[in-house]
Amino acid sequence: MHGPERFFEDLTALGLSYHRQTAVNGQVFAIFPDYRVQGGRFAGRVIELGLEAVPSYPQAVAPSIHVHATPQLFDYSDSTANVRNIIQSPLGAEWRYWSLNFSWTPGRTLGDLLGQISAVFRHA
Repeated sequence: MHGPERFFEDLTALGLSYHRQTAVNGQVFAIFPDYRVQGGRFAGRVIELGLEAVPSYPQAVAPSIHVHATPQLFDYSDSTANVRNIIQSPLGAEWRYWSLNFSWTPGRTLGDLLGQISAVFRHA
C-alpha cells in the first residue's frame, strides 16, 4: 500500500492525533492541531502543523511543512535564499508553506520525517 492511505495508516500506528483536510487545490493533508514546538527559539509554542499526504508516500514525502500560528513563526518576508522559503499555502491565507528538502530516501519511516521536522524547528 502507498499514498495518502498509507500515510494516514502510519500516523495512526504512531498514535498521533491529527485530522484529514483537503485543500482547495485537492491536496490532502494531515493537520496536527496542537503541535508543540520542542526546541529552538519557538520552543513551547503550540501551532497547527500540516503535512501533505503525497501519492508516492512512502517512496517520497512532500518538500514542505505548513504552519499556522498566531503570531506567525515566520512570514513571507522571512524568506532567505538557500535557508528558508516561505510562500502561500493551499490550506488558506492564515497558513504558511515552508519549503524544505528532507533528503528522503525509500526505506525511511514517518518517525524519521517527524524527527527531521523537529530539527527544522530547533534550527529555525
